[in-house]
Amino acid sequence: MKKSDQVIIAVGVVVIIIAAVGILLWKPAPSEKAKPEEAMKNFKVEWTEKTATISPDNTNFYARDKIIGADEPYKGNVSIPADNLKSVTFTLTWKDDHTFGLLRKKGEDTLTLEIIPPEGSMVSDQSIGNGTILETFDNINLKPYVDSIKANDSDEAKQILEKEYYSSKWKDEPFQIHVNVSVGEKFFKPIRRMLDKGNNFTLEITYTYYEPTITEEKQPQEETSQTSYQETTFSAAAMITRTGCIRGI
Repeated sequence: MKKSDQVIIAVGVVVIIIAAVGILLWKPAPSEKAKPEEAMKNFKVEWTEKTATISPDNTNFYARDKIIGADEPYKGNVSIPADNLKSVTFTLTWKDDHTFGLLRKKGEDTLTLEIIPPEGSMVSDQSIGNGTILETFDNINLKPYVDSIKANDSDEAKQILEKEYYSSKWKDEPFQIHVNVSVGEKFFKPIRRMLDKGNNFTLEITYTYYEPTITEEKQPQEETSQTSYQETTFSAAAMITRTGCIRGI
């Protein structure tokens, strides 16, 4: 083969390779009307139990047992402003403020706590003289089962969680609270009975709920265009070497 033919063939091979490289690396310029869609990101979702306290609408914690006329029990309501509500606990603590007797206390009052939940039947318990009454409503909502989600960003991921996985059972729905007192002083001891009009108490309300923590999962970095270009160039050079055209020149 003539030297001139070898040069023509070598030039042709180089042109073909350069054209192939250009086709591989070419990307259309993004326009304002049609931008390429970003890949969805993976977000890890972890659920933790949070605890908070809240006060009822009536904080005058006193129940009255009247000698004449209708008694005046304590009445209050409380609504829990939380999604994914797990439990609500009512803790009443009290001590009889009018008793007598040295070796044995006499005239002890009886305090009764009644809770009516948004759904279901009333629950109640009582205490004599002093003590703590505890009422808990548990497993109101189960922990959401999702542990990962796809979204464009963390804000969108949270919106998807709120729309598709949150539970609002008993959220902002009232619990009714009643506290009754029965005075232990006897009517045949009128002075002591008149002094004991009822009793005060303290009431603490706590609730737990599930709250998500959203963390973006890191993806492996893609090869850069520079790396792809270098690898393609090396491949092209190797192809030219294998053809033997350069050696022939």
